[in-house]
Parts: sequence; C-alpha cells; structure tokens
Amino acid sequence: MSGIGTERVVITTDRLTLDGQGTAVLAGEPGGPPDFNAVLTVDGARGVTIKGLTVQNSPAEGILGRRGAAFTVVGARVRDNAFSGISVGDGSTAELVDTVMERSNPGLDVYTGASAILRGSIAVTHNGGTPGNGVEINGLAVLEIRGATVDASHNPGMGVVVGSGQLAIFGFQSSAGSSLTVNNNGFAGIVLANSPLNVYPAATVTASNNGVLGMLLVGAGAFITTLPGGGSSFVIEGNQVGVNAQQGAGILFQSGPLSLKGNGVGLLGDGSGTLTVRAAAPHPATISGNGLDVNLRFGARATFDGVTIGSIACDATVLSQGSTVCP
Repeated sequence: MSGIGTERVVITTDRLTLDGQGTAVLAGEPGGPPDFNAVLTVDGARGVTIKGLTVQNSPAEGILGRRGAAFTVVGARVRDNAFSGISVGDGSTAELVDTVMERSNPGLDVYTGASAILRGSIAVTHNGGTPGNGVEINGLAVLEIRGATVDASHNPGMGVVVGSGQLAIFGFQSSAGSSLTVNNNGFAGIVLANSPLNVYPAATVTASNNGVLGMLLVGAGAFITTLPGGGSSFVIEGNQVGVNAQQGAGILFQSGPLSLKGNGVGLLGDGSGTLTVRAAAPHPATISGNGLDVNLRFGARATFDGVTIGSIACDATVLSQGSTVCP
C-alpha cells in the first residue's frame, strides 16, 4: 500500500496484512456517527497485521477492533481522530508495537472484555478534547505492558485511567525493564477506580509534574501491588498530591526503590484501606521533601517499614504500625 487514501476500510478476512511501508496514509471521510465508524476496522477477523501505516482524520476511531478481532499494529502513527486513536473492544485482542497515538480522544481505548499488549516504543501523548485522556481501560479490560517503553504524557486530562479493568506489568522475563511514564498531564498521571495496577518485574513507573495528582486510587478495588525483591521503581514528584488513596483503596509496595518528593503532599490516605510500604537495601523508599510527606485521616491504615519519611500527620481515627508510626 502506498500514497494517500481517503476511505473507510473494513477487514473481515483472517490472516491479512496491510503494509503501508512507512509512507502510506489512510484518512477518514467527514460525516457519519461519532463512534464505531473507524477509518480502519478489524471486524471479527483474526491474525490481522497493520504495519507502517498512518491513520488519521476519522470522524470517530482511527483503528477499531471489534467482535472478537485479533490484530497487531506495528510501526503505525494514529493521529487527529475525533474519537479514539486505537479502540480495542468487544472481547478483541491487540498487540501494539512501536506505535504513536496522538491528538485523538483518547489515544488508546480498551473496553468490554478486550485486552491489549504493548511492546517496543509506545507514545500516547498530546491527545485533546474533553476529558482528553491518553489511555482509557473500561469494561473489565486488561492493558499489559510487556517489554515496552510507554509514554502517556502531555494529555489535558489523565495519562492513564482505569475505570474497570486492570493495568499490569506482569512477571514475564520479557517484561523486565519495561517503563510507564505519565508526566505533565493536565489533571493526573494515573487514575485507578476500583481497579488494580500490578507491577511484578523490575520496571519503572514515573508520574511527575502533573497538574493535580501523580496517582489517584478510588474504591476498595483500587490497589497498587509490587512483589518483594522485584526491584520495581516508582518516581512520583512535582505534583500537588503524589499519591491520593480514597474510599478503601490500598497500596502494597514492597520492592523499591520509591521516590515521593517535591509534591505538595507526598502520600494522602483519606478513608483509604491499608497502605503498606516496605523497603530494604539495596532499594530505598523515600517519602520526604514534600510540603507534607504523609497525611492520613478518616480511618486510614498504614504500615511503614524501613521507609524514610520526613513528616507525618494523622487524625485520631488512623491506625499505623511499623518503623514509622503516627505521632
């Protein structure tokens, strides 16, 4: 495939490859419904590969996988779409490799029992509109980072929001060294609503210089989990609040290193569940250099072992234990 085409393409044939050879552009036509009206739709087909193609200017999605589709996107640029850049829905599965999703709303949408795996260099940045999120995960969907460098920064809303589903870096050998960067978003880097973030191998999560929150956890199902000795690194700096855990949300951070500094409040537990942060050499955990390092209230529970904490404030309803406790 070469040149610039203005049309809608629907793929229903299994094991088909659409190769833009790094130069071809597929552009949308104006009009039609604002969703399920993609420039390129993989409709139930399996084993489909889309590579080296720019997909742009859709009145709805750029690329859409629906009705149990299974497809791979490699070396693509998906941009300037009225709705999502890439949508994976209805039990579909996708593997996205070395792909850019920009100036859509959101950049990547995974929903309704679907799953997507990210590999290589992935950028989901500068997506616009309202709310203007980089990545959205809903409807019990799963987004896995497997050997990828993912940048979900510079979005006007949130870098990654998980409304119902899971965001994960699992413990596969190929996942070690993965990273997720969610910096300079207008509201928050990562939002987990009754949904987990599991980071199992040596990986890095960075949530810095977002407009309000580095990470927001809401509801008892919202949980950040790391494994002991896994060497997962969290850097959460320069936000109004680094990590805000509410309404039963929890943390089990036990691998390190952790750097929570330069925020207005480092860790805020407001009616949270259990917040557990454990550190041991050679992986330090530091919550210091914030306006207030730890602020716990309204029944929050916390365990801090081996963590460097500069200042801590608690109300009378808080339960704490470990090497640093409420004053």
